Amino acid sequence: MNKSGLVIRLAVVIVFTAVIVGFITTQLFYRYTFLNEQRLGEQSIKQLYNTVSPTASIASYLGDEELAKEVINGLISNDLITAAAIKTDVLMVKSDNYQESAAMLKFILFSPFQPERSVGVLFVKANEKYLVEKANNISATNTIVVAVEALIITIISIFVTYYVITRPILNISKALHVISPGTRERINKPLSHQKSEIGQLADDVNSLLAKAEQQMLREKSLRNEVQVLESRFRMLFENATSAIVLVEPQGDILLYNQTFEQLIEKLKLPLKKNYGNYLQDLFIMKKDLHEQIRIAFTNDESAVAELELISYQEEKIWVQIVVTQLITDDFQENYQITLHDISKRKQQISLLAQKANYDSLTKLLNRQAAEQHLKQLIFSRVPFALIMMDLNDFKPINDIFGHDAGDEVLIHVAGKLMKSLRKDDILSRWGGDEFVIILPNALQKEVTNVCEKLVAQLSKPYHLSQYNKSVCVTASMGVSFYPDDKLELLELIRAADKAMYQVKKEKSINKELYLAFSSDLAKQANDGTSA
Repeated sequence: MNKSGLVIRLAVVIVFTAVIVGFITTQLFYRYTFLNEQRLGEQSIKQLYNTVSPTASIASYLGDEELAKEVINGLISNDLITAAAIKTDVLMVKSDNYQESAAMLKFILFSPFQPERSVGVLFVKANEKYLVEKANNISATNTIVVAVEALIITIISIFVTYYVITRPILNISKALHVISPGTRERINKPLSHQKSEIGQLADDVNSLLAKAEQQMLREKSLRNEVQVLESRFRMLFENATSAIVLVEPQGDILLYNQTFEQLIEKLKLPLKKNYGNYLQDLFIMKKDLHEQIRIAFTNDESAVAELELISYQEEKIWVQIVVTQLITDDFQENYQITLHDISKRKQQISLLAQKANYDSLTKLLNRQAAEQHLKQLIFSRVPFALIMMDLNDFKPINDIFGHDAGDEVLIHVAGKLMKSLRKDDILSRWGGDEFVIILPNALQKEVTNVCEKLVAQLSKPYHLSQYNKSVCVTASMGVSFYPDDKLELLELIRAADKAMYQVKKEKSINKELYLAFSSDLAKQANDGTSA
């Protein structure tokens, strides 16, 4: 049996209470019985006095010693009295063990003929020991009776309490203990407590069980929904075509999907737990990544950037990175990083840019791209020289050998021109057999040197292997300067073009001529006007 059980506790409380109450009751009852016996003893002695007082009065009145002794012997023969004495003016009769003390009871003896005249005194000593023993015996008997009654009442109280209160509560407890929460099982209300507090307790417990069942059914339904959603989310997460990573602010990876693992393998990098803040160690331009994330987070936005990844293979891998700041329920800060592979799109854009900005034959910048470079230089106020170049003797090659041979010569010329230019110089095919060369921050002398190199490169014959013939082309070049000659792009081009055609025009007279500056033409025009 459980020592801490309700039955044991209740029994201990009842027994303890009964013992305390019984002890107090017996003590009070003992005291009351003792005092009562003393009082009865005194009353008995007074009754004895009333019985012997006529004889004692006569003995005292007559001074009859024999009669007085008979009275004394009669008194001490009673268990209530241990000593007695009759004292008059002429007579003193006492028992053998008589000794005067304050404990003596004193009774006045009156004359039998004159009731108001005192003739002697009767001294009586009560038997205290007898009275105490008698009081103790009676008190002990009464105490035992009270204790037995208290024990009987205690046992009855325990049994009544157990069967009326404790047992129904224990039955409810046992029934509740075996009931599985969330089921339709309920507690049976005790028949004897249909309308009592215990019955109400059973009803309340059943009500709680019903609510618990409803709550658990709702939770089970929600749990199933969460599991389905979690399964779907896991499926989406694992099968996502984009790499998804959850990282801590220090860069430790908490979660990643299979696509991220495949991306790391593609980069030929080891799979690690930390690639730095925002996976920065995977990117070539780390500073750009941090700056764009800082700006986005300052505006409470997700950061989006297109950056190239570090790769130990020839193929360049570009991704669109999306960094979203997440705050958990316990106010922990994490980052969701999504990497969309945009390498193909970058390649397509590069190809489109190649087609849009480069000549398909010579692979040089086309006219549109060259104009964009010129506009940018003018916008930035960077001085430059614009060389407009046209090939001489190119049309006969096309007419004699065909366009394929002409294309071959154009490719050859483009290669020779590229070898003669500086790193920052810009070369473009303007159209047909025309080329434009842009020399940023170039002086007239530097332009002259570059043009000399170009002419030297082009003067060498080119062998057409298909026709086993060697051909040779020359060039006419016109130069204008920004901002010295013109400020507007269109006027600058026209000035260079005009200078070039002036060279072509005069070449029939001076075959060595290949270069003219627009500023020289303008000076000649001004001199002619002045003349």
